[in-house]
Amino acid sequence: MADFEHLRIEREPLENDRRTRKINMPRHPRGDLSGHGQKLTTDLTKAFRFARQQQTSRPGNFVLKLRYVGHLDISHLHRHGIEFVSQEDNQICVVFADETGLAMFADHLQRLGLDNAELTYRQILEAIDGIDNWTSEDRKSWAIKKKGLPESEQYLLDVELWPVEVTHHPKRLSVCEAFERWLTQNNISRKDKVNLDSLIMYRVSVNSAQADALLNHTDVRLVDIPPESGIRYSQLNCDIENLPEGISSPSPEAARVCVLDSGVATNHPLLAPAIAESVNFIGGEDGGDLNGHGTAVAGIVLYGDLEACNTTNFWRPELLIFNGKIMDDNAEFDEASIEKTLVDAVTYFVEEHQCRIFNLSIGNANAPYDNRHIRGIAYVLDKLARDLNILFVVSAGNFSGSTDPNVPTNSWRDEYPEYLLADASVIIDPAPALNVLTVGSLARHNATFDAQRYPEIGQLAPATENQPSPFSRHGPSIKGAIKPELVAVGGNLAVAMRTGDGHRAVMRGLGVLTCNNKFIGNTLFSEISGTSFAAPYITHLAGRVLNNYPKASANLLRALLVNHANMLPEIENSFPYEMKEIYKSETDREASRDVAGYGVIDEGELFRSSQNAVVLMAEEKIENNSHHFFELPLPVEFLRSQRAAREIRVTLAYCPAVRTTRIDYIATKIHFKLIKDSSLEAVERHFNHDTQAETSTRKESAISNRDISEELRGKGTVQSSTWRIRQPNPTEKWFVVVTRQDKEWGQSMSFEQEDYALVVTVTDRENENAQLYTQISQRIEQQIRARARVQ
Repeated sequence: MADFEHLRIEREPLENDRRTRKINMPRHPRGDLSGHGQKLTTDLTKAFRFARQQQTSRPGNFVLKLRYVGHLDISHLHRHGIEFVSQEDNQICVVFADETGLAMFADHLQRLGLDNAELTYRQILEAIDGIDNWTSEDRKSWAIKKKGLPESEQYLLDVELWPVEVTHHPKRLSVCEAFERWLTQNNISRKDKVNLDSLIMYRVSVNSAQADALLNHTDVRLVDIPPESGIRYSQLNCDIENLPEGISSPSPEAARVCVLDSGVATNHPLLAPAIAESVNFIGGEDGGDLNGHGTAVAGIVLYGDLEACNTTNFWRPELLIFNGKIMDDNAEFDEASIEKTLVDAVTYFVEEHQCRIFNLSIGNANAPYDNRHIRGIAYVLDKLARDLNILFVVSAGNFSGSTDPNVPTNSWRDEYPEYLLADASVIIDPAPALNVLTVGSLARHNATFDAQRYPEIGQLAPATENQPSPFSRHGPSIKGAIKPELVAVGGNLAVAMRTGDGHRAVMRGLGVLTCNNKFIGNTLFSEISGTSFAAPYITHLAGRVLNNYPKASANLLRALLVNHANMLPEIENSFPYEMKEIYKSETDREASRDVAGYGVIDEGELFRSSQNAVVLMAEEKIENNSHHFFELPLPVEFLRSQRAAREIRVTLAYCPAVRTTRIDYIATKIHFKLIKDSSLEAVERHFNHDTQAETSTRKESAISNRDISEELRGKGTVQSSTWRIRQPNPTEKWFVVVTRQDKEWGQSMSFEQEDYALVVTVTDRENENAQLYTQISQRIEQQIRARARVQ
């Protein structure tokens, strides 16, 4: 039924400046300014004494931690002799100062309340609540606080410095040179270095004394133990006797998809026809896979649902697979930093082979998201996605239980789905990244091989078909952004009823069928569970979308995929009513959204439109503080007043610049509203900067029929909502209004014109005689002719 190419739409030629308001920075008045200044002066004296005792590679430079209330005018801190470095929490700011700057800062604090007539930017000093130091405890990562430092005599650490300026700035180079000299002077062996705009990281080999020195070093922001992949899965060989002869190779023009993993068994009979190139980025001759994880991922990337392929014995590779080995044979990260390895691998496959889509089924089990900064691998992916116009598909990470605290307390089965929402099961790096697609896992099977053969053993799975997998992790990401965005089948687990060990899980027979790296004879397949095997299914779909629309940007690929996702009732019903209500009261969020995002992709019209469901696409560039207007080409038949279910789904995706020193993280915000009105002119008046005094700000239309609020979806860089309409007004027109607003600090990082993609699906399924595609095509032609006449 779905056999029409998706349609392109254009925005209206008019552009509006965004309504802007002059914001007066709120003050935090202090009753006794002189007393407040004296308190801060005492704090500064103590902090200065402590700072002088810390390790440093740049004598005379100090780091201070400012606690503040209300709003702190970061851009003018230098007026008081201190230099902004980073926001580390909603009310914590880190600054640099040299001895001259500290003297100025101390002088201004002492004058507070005594000489106010000459003290400019006094509100900054009023907002500061306390002055302290960035201590060794602040520098410890989540993993070090949980696990402690390694006990061996010599071990590796990842050391992150304060990201002063940008990569090649002279001040940045000076900081790095000084720190590297300090490493040499202290006999600390440097293994690797990553230098990106918002990330300076060194991998070093240390003993306990050297580690202590790093934890007390002025220029160090964070100390961490190297990432652990956290990849755990069950593998079971399956007997397959027959495969068709001569499986064809994909077209040379097929979408180019790269698997970054533990390598791929490139001679596997099902994979070999599609393998384009293999490269080992951690040393060694080739990208072979002794572990099996990468081969399993590659099988799903290439074929999608291997169970369906096996049932029909129909195997048709449609994608070219590139293999980048970035993990060792234990599916763990190499001695080199994973961040540097990723930069090298991705850059190579983009520049040498024009790969557009990358699957990254890895996760750092040492870095659960802490609701603060996005760092590490996630930041690297966000930057690469923007710089190279590529799509990353990443897994949400596997939750294998926690012992501090105990989650689940006793039993996987009895406590499902409560632990899906526990603090211990939050997404892990790089899943919080905003410019990528993050994928969680659903169950398909609920009977183990043993239970199928011997029902009396009583192995029971917590989840049934289309419910969240018991090991899938939950979001949200930074500032409440929806993560994961999507879910796909990744497997299940089961526990025996009669065992006392409620944590011992069995996965055999509950996983995903895919390729076995150790194939011999008829053992071509293995069965595996994990979010690692949900992500490549989305990658598979992304590759097929790119085959259909080869010029699509990464933004358009993300928008198309999310635009076709639905929240299944099985997912929503996984959570008891009372649990959902408690979760909402505590977090003001929906449990199902934090676990499954926008839901499961319906492939019905993902690649092609039908007469009942039409997909409209646009790719545009927008300037700061402006609006774009799209009039939806809805035909009279769709807007008929008779009661019948119809849908309008709108999805927007963009790829902003990011900075890890800001709590906001993204430099610009692009968002949309769906509006209905009598004409374009009427809508335009509501958004026009020049008429703002006579027209009120326009709210989104039909919010009672909308599934996701404007506020919630707008927190992410891919945003989607669905409007369900039963009885529209035929005289009204529908418009999508896209708006861009840069953060003040982000204007220098952003392009004059930022790219975005917009996808709209118009659905009229209850109309058996619908000719929606034909009618919308005609309306688009009419719009094009009307615009041409105006021009």
